[in-house]
Amino acid sequence: MVSNKQFAQDASAGLVSAESIDDGADVPTAHSAREAKHGPPPLQSSPQSHGPGPTYSRELDQPLSPPPTRPKLLERARQRLLPAPRLPKLGRLGRLGFWRRRPEGGPPRRPKKVLVAALVLLLLLVVGGGVVGAWTLTVTQQLRGQVQQLESHGRASLDQFKVQNLLGAEAELKATQDTLNDIKQTYDRLGFYRWVPLARDYYLDGQHAIAAGEAGLEAGVKTLAAITPYADVLGFSGEGSFEGGTAEDRVRLIIQTLEKVTPILDEITAELKVMEAQVAQVDERRYPESFRGQPVRAKVLGVKNVAHQSLELMTEFRPIIEQLPDIAGGTGERRKYLVLFQNDNELRPTGGFMTAYSVIFMEDGKVTPEKSDDIYQLDQKFNQRIEIPEQLGRYLTTERFFNIRDMNTSPDFKVSMDQFFENYAALPGEPDDIDGIIAVDTEVLTDLVRIVGPVDVAGFGTFSAEIDQRCDCPQIIYVLSEIITRPTPFIRENRKGIIGPLMQAILRQLYASPRTFMAPLFEAGLSHIKGKHLQLYFFDEVNQQAAENINAAGRMSLEQNADFLAVINANLGGAKSNLFTEAEMIQEVSSPENGRITKTVELTYRNTRHADNCDLEAGLLCLNSTLRDWTRLYVPPQSRLVSAQGFTEEPNTYDENGFTVIDGFFILEPNSQAKLRVTYTVPYQDSDQYRLKLWKQGGIDSVPTIIDVNGNQEKVLLDQDQLYQTSF
Repeated sequence: MVSNKQFAQDASAGLVSAESIDDGADVPTAHSAREAKHGPPPLQSSPQSHGPGPTYSRELDQPLSPPPTRPKLLERARQRLLPAPRLPKLGRLGRLGFWRRRPEGGPPRRPKKVLVAALVLLLLLVVGGGVVGAWTLTVTQQLRGQVQQLESHGRASLDQFKVQNLLGAEAELKATQDTLNDIKQTYDRLGFYRWVPLARDYYLDGQHAIAAGEAGLEAGVKTLAAITPYADVLGFSGEGSFEGGTAEDRVRLIIQTLEKVTPILDEITAELKVMEAQVAQVDERRYPESFRGQPVRAKVLGVKNVAHQSLELMTEFRPIIEQLPDIAGGTGERRKYLVLFQNDNELRPTGGFMTAYSVIFMEDGKVTPEKSDDIYQLDQKFNQRIEIPEQLGRYLTTERFFNIRDMNTSPDFKVSMDQFFENYAALPGEPDDIDGIIAVDTEVLTDLVRIVGPVDVAGFGTFSAEIDQRCDCPQIIYVLSEIITRPTPFIRENRKGIIGPLMQAILRQLYASPRTFMAPLFEAGLSHIKGKHLQLYFFDEVNQQAAENINAAGRMSLEQNADFLAVINANLGGAKSNLFTEAEMIQEVSSPENGRITKTVELTYRNTRHADNCDLEAGLLCLNSTLRDWTRLYVPPQSRLVSAQGFTEEPNTYDENGFTVIDGFFILEPNSQAKLRVTYTVPYQDSDQYRLKLWKQGGIDSVPTIIDVNGNQEKVLLDQDQLYQTSF
């Protein structure tokens, strides 16, 4: 018998063949070895062996596979007898099975080293995340305290500026800058977030915010530096450059030195551009609407709006600052202006009935009246027979032709003045070298007297801004009405001759006083420009554009991607009843449907005083009477009227200067109220935000307004043109 070892060597060398096995060669196997030691196994018969048939497996009760062929037997025997390869001793790692051989043909095993590496990495992340989180929390808490200090100093600086404490504002602004520098240094300790994918954008937003704050504060510092020489003129406490001399001297010095401010304006504008560019890089859409009940996205949008408006404000006001010396006759050539006095107690579209006029010279800021007269004197020289406009003629039934005194039918001041001056320039005896037109109403006149104090006018008495109980209005208004409008049994010539002497008395008292009235005059001037109580019209295009930039020209224009509303009233036969008339407004707006919004405007007018005796034979002062009001709503083009209530007749609609106009008429009796309700649709595409430009008519008082957008109400005071915005 051949030994196992020898057989394996022969088989591996190919010396054993299938034929030798087939011929009964003694092939040693594991079974033959057991048989040699223990003998052959006993025969076992199957309980179901009843003759020839298939052989079944006891466990699976399935037919057994056919017996292997001889070549397969030979291969199995050879593999069984080959010595197994010896693996190196791998110690503990080997016993863990890190390099355990994968069974041939079996699925690949996942190395345990990957699991261990993952555990180690997870541990590092947990530990590292804890360290980073603790560091971030510490830095964030420090930043929170610094931000609170920043807000405190910023508010204090603004408060000091509002109370006109220039030195206090400068000190708080410097403290605000120092605090922002501390915030920047602290924030830099979080610089590693620049490389963290999810946190990178938020970290960069913080950097943009800090850079914007630096630029904004620098603009504030430069602004205060520009104001300092004019501190006393603008009403600030501090060391100004024009404290000595009379008011006339101070005005002259201001006009002569304004050109020195231009370089500083360039620097301020540059800083504001940087601020706007930095905040523009912050995407508010990354932030939630609110967090813990506090608005977040709205604050981001608010900061961006402030940055944009600051730059816009500087851009708008810079031209008027640069052109002011030329406008005031401070460039070596005096200017001539036509001044129109509009009586807002008899309201007309541009701000009041044009009751009188004056021609003035202006040189180095000093005003010198040349002439003044009643507006009716112009109509006596006006020989043209111009047909009265259809809308005006429908309500002003006493007139057949268009008079110069009525040529302010358009609420757009420039549009009206274009027409007015074209006819004024053709009148004999009137100057044709006018540089512009200045329109003022009784609010301006009253404020002038309030600022300079009671004014004495020879032959007419004393005028003041104190309330007169006879009309519950300023004394100057009542006395002027007595002089000008009270009926007399005789014909009075030059009824409005008081205007010229009164103007000269006010100017004389203003210029001669050693006290400075410039600060309150400056404040009042800005307020009257915003409220359209003071409006400017220039023939020089540069000066006109400068006036339009600061909204001093009374222009009416649409806002892009926004709704628009201007309510224009005209008193066409009601004495001076606007002196006692109040108004309020409610606007209801719904979300857009099919590219249009539905809007309802409700206007309430109240006359708060009893009627006067307006019988001419009684010879009494007639101020309050039945108000016959021509009402127009200027709305966006292609708006459609749905319904209207409260008018004496169905209102008309037409297009005018790029607007759709809803035109009607109503009557208001003394001690009563009238209500108008107009519903219309407006083309509007934005389904998320509602934007509305509210345009204030010249000459009227502030109008309390409620804006209701889908049931959400908000109060707005219409005291100047403004852009309102909210979500649908």
